[in-house]
Amino acid sequence: MNYAVVTDKLTKIYSKHRAVDEVNMHIPQGSIYGFVGENGSGKTTIIRLLMGLASPSKGRYSLFDVDFKSNEIYKIRHNISAIVEAPSLVPTMTADENLKYACMYYGVKDKQIIKDALHKVGLEGTGKKKVKDFSLGMRQRLGIAVLLLNKPTLILLDEPMNGLDPTGIAELRDLIIDLNKQGITFLISSHILSELEKIATHYGFISHGRLIKEISTEDLYGECQKSVEIVYEDTAKVEESLKKHKIDNYKLYPNGVIRVFNDVKPLDLLEFLHKDGIEIEQIRTTHTNIEEYYLDLIGGGQNA
Repeated sequence: MNYAVVTDKLTKIYSKHRAVDEVNMHIPQGSIYGFVGENGSGKTTIIRLLMGLASPSKGRYSLFDVDFKSNEIYKIRHNISAIVEAPSLVPTMTADENLKYACMYYGVKDKQIIKDALHKVGLEGTGKKKVKDFSLGMRQRLGIAVLLLNKPTLILLDEPMNGLDPTGIAELRDLIIDLNKQGITFLISSHILSELEKIATHYGFISHGRLIKEISTEDLYGECQKSVEIVYEDTAKVEESLKKHKIDNYKLYPNGVIRVFNDVKPLDLLEFLHKDGIEIEQIRTTHTNIEEYYLDLIGGGQNA
């Protein structure tokens, strides 16, 4: 497999704090790599390291098989773009003017690329409207248009969906999928895991600076446990009944829900709970979602 990014024990230490702690990351070329972690887990620091905005304290990384200390890395970075925290735009300029300004910075002289970029992100009809009057979703898409000016092979996005309304999220999601189909690799950090789940082909789960697990979407779905979800009234009675019937693989939730992961049929479960006098409001089969999977990885799940 060919990789856009590989890190080897990548470490960044600020004073005595290990913001990034011996991370071994592998981002396949052509993938959409969902980067999942809590605030302060090291996601943004890793993006800054990969962009050359910070230097590793220890370890190494390579971009498209080029080591970060090689002179060739500058040529590789010319085709790598990133938005860290928020796109850098001039609010008093139009979309077209912002792209012309960015072209001067990148040394791009082909003006057709501006029209192409605006078309790709769906902003070709904004005319003289100033960026300060754009919605947040439009500004995010314009930020990506700026990134497209240097024809990137890899785009790094740090929490791009933060603050977007459902329409803005859908537009950004469709744009990322479309650009990925054109061959651009993405690393996307996001707290909105329900949306990340709709686009990611691979995942990296990080916590407190350490990369806990990397997994493809296909394998992730295989690992997400099937369960029977029960909405109940009395927690103590449900637990007592489950233990009585030798069912110990379950998880309690604070909203009056329990999930049973044993290989048990819902009707059988319903029958013995009913015999034990337990009022069941609802019962259904379900699968662990990505948020629950991540919490289980870091030991944040509420187990019996």
